[in-house]
Formats: sequence, structure tokens, C-alpha cells
Amino acid sequence: MLRSALGLFTVLTAFYGLVVPTVVGWLTVDYSPSRQYISELGAVGAPQAFGVNFGVFLPTGLLALGVVIWLAVALPRGMRLPVLLLLGIGIGNLGAVAFPCDMGCPAEGSARQGVHNLWGAIQYFSGGGALVWLGRRGKLPVCLYAGLGVWASLYLMGGPGQEMRGFWQRVAEVLLYSSLPYLAWLVRRASVGVRQGIP
Repeated sequence: MLRSALGLFTVLTAFYGLVVPTVVGWLTVDYSPSRQYISELGAVGAPQAFGVNFGVFLPTGLLALGVVIWLAVALPRGMRLPVLLLLGIGIGNLGAVAFPCDMGCPAEGSARQGVHNLWGAIQYFSGGGALVWLGRRGKLPVCLYAGLGVWASLYLMGGPGQEMRGFWQRVAEVLLYSSLPYLAWLVRRASVGVRQGIP
């Protein structure tokens, strides 16, 4: 029963983190999901900022924190520490609420923008690291490749792929959020530790 509930909550978290911002982006005039960051939907001065920050980012952050802690408790001991690094997903969302970005979400801006960027970096660095660690330690190649994909997307967001930064951010988000139902599926496998050789 608890394992089924965990699976449901991971899917709900992924839905909130992926589908809801996508729909809001489609409904926002002069917003390009491929060229703009998700945080720009809740930027200071954006017309729908309050609704996005408190109706999307806040519940997503709280759901992510709860789900990751639940996963860490439910998975074998050898997977707990790397799974806890996925708390960065929740931290990144809550950081967007507490420190919304400036309009345009620039690399440099106000002090608030600097803190916002820091929380975002934590989300992708720690999330990618969690998946790489899980992939190597737990012999889970899906997680390894997903983690490398998150890091590659982070690099492209701020570097050679910056003109499509929104697209690359969404690639990273899909990889991070889809890892949660995948880990919940592993929990449902009672013998996951034995089958995967996890210490």
C-alpha cells in the first residue's frame, strides 16, 4: 500500500514539475519555452508571478522534498545518500519562490538574482550528481546516463546552447523528474538490492 502511494506521489510530483509549467508557458503571451527559463514565468514583475510561484513552484518543491525523503527511507541503505542529493529538486523550486529572478533571468543582476542562480545551480549539480552516483554505485545505467544528461544540459544552458536555454533546461527537468517514478518502481521490487548488486 505504502509503495503504491509512493509511486503515485512521484508521478504527481513529476506532473507538477513538468506539465503544469509547460501549460502555463503555453498560455503566457510573448513567452518562448525553448528560449526562456521556467523561472521567468515567476519573475519579479511578470503578470502571473504570484500564481506561478505559489501555485506551481511552492507545491512542486514541497512535493519533491517529501518524495525524495520517502524514497531515501524506502530504498536500500546503499542508495540513501545519493538519493538525498535529489533534494536539490525541491530546494531549486523553493528557492525560486523565495528569490524570484529578475525579468529575463540574467546570469548577472540583482543580489536576489544571484541567490536565485545559486539555488538553480544546486538543483542541477546535485540532481545530476545523484543520478550519476546511483548509476555507478547501483549499477543502474539509466540513472548514469540521465545524470550525465542533466550536467550536459546545465552546461549548454549557460554556454554554447544559451539561445535555446529554455529547451536545455526542460531536458534537464525531464531527466530529473522522471527519475522519481523510476526510483519508486525500484522500491516496488522487493529484491532490488540482490538483483542489482547494491551494497
